[in-house]
Amino acid sequence: MKKLDSLLDKIEGTLCTLFACVMAVAILFQVINRNTFQLPFTWGEELARYCMVWLMFIGISIGVKKGAHIGVDAVVNLLPGKIKKGVQIVSNVVVTAIYIYLTVLSIQITLGIRETHQVSPAMQVPMYIVYAGLIVGMFFSTLRAVQATVDCISDKRLQNPDADFASQFTEEIPKEGDDT
Repeated sequence: MKKLDSLLDKIEGTLCTLFACVMAVAILFQVINRNTFQLPFTWGEELARYCMVWLMFIGISIGVKKGAHIGVDAVVNLLPGKIKKGVQIVSNVVVTAIYIYLTVLSIQITLGIRETHQVSPAMQVPMYIVYAGLIVGMFFSTLRAVQATVDCISDKRLQNPDADFASQFTEEIPKEGDDT
């Protein structure tokens, strides 16, 4: 499981870096061409948009790994240890099943788009390539959800990863009358 985690980290990191850089360069090039040379760069915005789509779907997978997605756990946190863990395992299994369903659905949608032979307006790229980002993102999210489930079962995962993730963004609020 550690090898899979490491491999996914590298793939996700590389793809996100690549798409973010291409997006930034395309937008910069478009702005320079339009404002300096008064030349239209017709496909720059489209390229940036499609990079953002891929970046977003891969980012979903990264969010699954970090436990960064929204969850309502107020009631779960009140439960005793073993029941709490059981609820978390069931929750992870349900999330995994949803990601499996979304992966299958994304494959069907992408294959449907492929059959239409639709291409993008400016770059003339087959649209199924853009939609393939949905497949990659959902597949990676499925793998991350399986990892989270296995980690929860084997006690490797934090009991409340959302709280750990959120804690890095919050500071302790001083009480009234505290001069610190």
